[in-house]
Amino acid sequence: MMHTAAIRRAALPVILLFVVWAGVLFPSTSRDVMSHMPHVKVEFGHPPRSPFNETKVALLIEGRAMPHLTPLLLHYMSVVPPDWRFKFFGTNESVEHLRRSRIVRNHVDDGKLDVELLPEGFRLDGQEATSQTFTNLTFYRDVLAPAEYLLVFQTDAMMCANSGQNLDDWLIYDWVGASWYEGAKYGGNGGLSIRRVSRIIKVLENQVRQPHSQGEDVWLTSRLAMLPGAHMANGTVQKLFSAEMLYSDRPMGYHTGKGGEYLHSKNFGTKELRDHLWEYCPELKMMLPMDEERYFPDNEACPKRQNWKRDAPAELESAVLI
Repeated sequence: MMHTAAIRRAALPVILLFVVWAGVLFPSTSRDVMSHMPHVKVEFGHPPRSPFNETKVALLIEGRAMPHLTPLLLHYMSVVPPDWRFKFFGTNESVEHLRRSRIVRNHVDDGKLDVELLPEGFRLDGQEATSQTFTNLTFYRDVLAPAEYLLVFQTDAMMCANSGQNLDDWLIYDWVGASWYEGAKYGGNGGLSIRRVSRIIKVLENQVRQPHSQGEDVWLTSRLAMLPGAHMANGTVQKLFSAEMLYSDRPMGYHTGKGGEYLHSKNFGTKELRDHLWEYCPELKMMLPMDEERYFPDNEACPKRQNWKRDAPAELESAVLI
């Protein structure tokens, strides 16, 4: 019996070779034979699972093609947990600016990032337009669907890679931002904030913000706190998440104001504070207008060797020209 099995195994390659050559020498016959052979079709019941969690979305809305827009977005993508998806909404100008980056296009292709125009009916021009967008039921319920956990960040907010915190640890709250005052029971700046979408939808299904009233973060947090079962972070807890008006030694991030022009004194007011910031969160410099010339009012008294404009040395320039 073993001898017969060995003969069959040895004959199998010969038979296969014969079938292949028969197909080459007699193509019409082989097609006729193949037409009578059973066909096997493999189907998968579900598409491959995405590595990204569509219920967790980091959102940036910006209409200006700011110089630091691309590096800021890519920095956030590097410090936020990898299963988060990112959405960017902007104007033709800002969308085109982002899409010039090959890395941005790669993230769009792999499903990590959406770069789109802000949908019709929403505006980008100023604080009131921002407040109207972020208190719009359709925006949360339809535009952001199926998001449940929302990280909102603006171009004057920064998450610090050195913080060592995990963003997912903050998802237990309905809202987390930078606290406005000591002892606050709830409420924080929306420029860098975590928001629970389903809870915001509950508010917006029953109340409508009046134009030119409270800012969206003040308006929403005061109503979220009144919902049954509300879970809002207080001022002390929020200082660990983001610092703005109140000092925090090592928060997860910082929010400034007006594109980095408003730097609150409790975090930026002294050289010692700034030195601490540059060491702990050097990424902050990415979004701050740091023109060195203003620190040297007497240009003639400034030694040439300081080279404060970062010009190339004359000998280097001449070497390049040659």
